[in-house]
Amino acid sequence: MFELYFDERGEVAIENMETILRAFPGLADRAMASALKSEGWRLKNMIRLAVRRGGPGGGTWKKLNPHTGVLSRMRSRTGRRQTVKNFKMVWRGQKGSKQRVPQYKEVMLSTRKAPLTKLAGAVRYKYDPEEKMVSIGFLHEQGVSDGMLRLALMHAKGYKTRITPKMRKMLFALGFPVKKSTTTLETPARPLIEPVFREEKSDIMINIERKFFKNLDRYMKA
Repeated sequence: MFELYFDERGEVAIENMETILRAFPGLADRAMASALKSEGWRLKNMIRLAVRRGGPGGGTWKKLNPHTGVLSRMRSRTGRRQTVKNFKMVWRGQKGSKQRVPQYKEVMLSTRKAPLTKLAGAVRYKYDPEEKMVSIGFLHEQGVSDGMLRLALMHAKGYKTRITPKMRKMLFALGFPVKKSTTTLETPARPLIEPVFREEKSDIMINIERKFFKNLDRYMKA
């Protein structure tokens, strides 16, 4: 998450902002709030677009392994590990004596190739009128679970998953045997928020200042 202010607290600031606020009380506050909300909305969409493109900078993340989508089911929404089933129950037998039996799959693969696509919708922006700032990133808002926030943080830094004997058996059953010498599964770091901010930083100040004065002029003429 990153935050945008209109004063010296943040990475971007408008020169003589305090003087302008005193000269145009009320109108300047409205113009400031509108400019920050507009830029927050734009940056939120830029972050979501980076996910859909496969990473900041036009696709810098490696494609997902075909097994990744299946293995991701091993972790529940609460973060706890769970068993992934490689079968579905079907009816078998003669009419009148059919029974439900498991139908196993030899190999389970996922067609999902782009990383973090499920997290794109968790990117939000929020304006704080008290602090006069806008926050952009993975925010704890309605529709964004603790699990999604935790997953976003884990992917930003990268992490390792230790392969337990039970997991090794399950991986084999899913058609994903691993060598005895392989003791961990590594998920590479996929930072998102900070890289987008660095890419957009030069435009953020220009956009906010332009929108602020445009809004202020419109309000004064209304």
